[in-house]
Amino acid sequence: MSRPTVSVLLISWNTREETRRCLEALGAATTGAVRYEVVAVDNASADGSAELLAADPRVRLIRNLRNVGFAAAVNQAYRQATGELILLLNSDVRFHPGALDTMVGFLRGRPDAAGVSPLYLNPDGTFQQHYVQLPTFPAALTLFTALRRLPGFKAALHRFQMRGEDFSRPRELASGSCMLLRRSVLGPDRIFDERFPIYWNDAVLTRTLQAAGHRLWMIPQAVVTHTRGASCRLLGTPSRTRHLVGGLVCYLRLTQPRYRLGIFRFVLLADHAVKRLCRRTTSLGLRDLTAALRGDVGSLPDGDLREWSVLSRDGRWAAEHHFRAMVGEPADDQRILLVDRPCRLHGWRPRVQFDGTSVWSLTPPALLPTGWRLPGVRAVNERFAAAAVKRWLDDRPGVRVLRLDDTSRYLVGRIDEDEVVPAATGTPLLEFSRG
Repeated sequence: MSRPTVSVLLISWNTREETRRCLEALGAATTGAVRYEVVAVDNASADGSAELLAADPRVRLIRNLRNVGFAAAVNQAYRQATGELILLLNSDVRFHPGALDTMVGFLRGRPDAAGVSPLYLNPDGTFQQHYVQLPTFPAALTLFTALRRLPGFKAALHRFQMRGEDFSRPRELASGSCMLLRRSVLGPDRIFDERFPIYWNDAVLTRTLQAAGHRLWMIPQAVVTHTRGASCRLLGTPSRTRHLVGGLVCYLRLTQPRYRLGIFRFVLLADHAVKRLCRRTTSLGLRDLTAALRGDVGSLPDGDLREWSVLSRDGRWAAEHHFRAMVGEPADDQRILLVDRPCRLHGWRPRVQFDGTSVWSLTPPALLPTGWRLPGVRAVNERFAAAAVKRWLDDRPGVRVLRLDDTSRYLVGRIDEDEVVPAATGTPLLEFSRG
């Protein structure tokens, strides 16, 4: 069999439905003039993604027993690829008809172009600003701090994010979510630097290619729909932020003088201290932030990544069977965390009970004894309890949805929730009476 024109490198991690739609759209991305192969790597998904890929006759699947990270998985797929062109494709990207043909045609007509990316649309059909420049040092300082509010730093951030730029015509630009590259500009056995397991690996690749004189383009004639962050959202805010900060530290180590890295660390620590003094929520605790500032991105999560639904319950719900009688069983794609009223415990660790399936009951510690009805004491205990709930969730990745009612209001903004919804709406799990 002749060599394919394009090797599609597709990485899967717990995005079964996105992967299915990606594969369905790939069939219409070419009229048949471009022959392609799909080399997929599944990073130990728990949602049936690997089985979906294994059932597709177009796919050559590599199944990892653990999550090795995005960069390492891309390199695994690349070593098995045989095409003259290499397509880096996120599983949350869906080609519009003929888009792959257009991208291949652009590279064939432009021998000076080393790679090409498409125009991104949101799922609702609107333009998606998914392009950024390589980060300058001033832009890096703004990404995680309040410096973004100062005029000079704000302008640096907007330049990095390419706000107000024209994407209606071809221009030199790179985007790692969907990028078609000539194999001849890549190394023999790897594409990405594996020191950047999730984030910033595309920036390192772009910088390396540009330093070698290679030109990367974006063309609006090739269009894709991008859900954006389908896998990364599953990490949860703390883990995602640690990977972002730690990866950026590693990037600055490669690109900036040592003194600037010291300035970056000082600014982020100072920003964290000011936010804590002002009682503002921070995405990372001090321990995780200091680790990230050393370039330590933390472990890659495996196992259960279902969504967390966080609810409060008061003393009237003390009996688990009574609670289940009111709210029913949790959905298959949910984990339920029931947070009791703070109480005095032996030690400062929360008390947690697990029902063996999908429901955890957590009693957070109280800092001050008695006085639940006293507003000042109650406020202290609620803040202390919310911090304990956040620490417990930080060790268990997954999207956090806070189901809001009067008893859970004190958790808002304190547990790094990804979404807040009224407790009386949503799945049958949440349709409860407090009578």
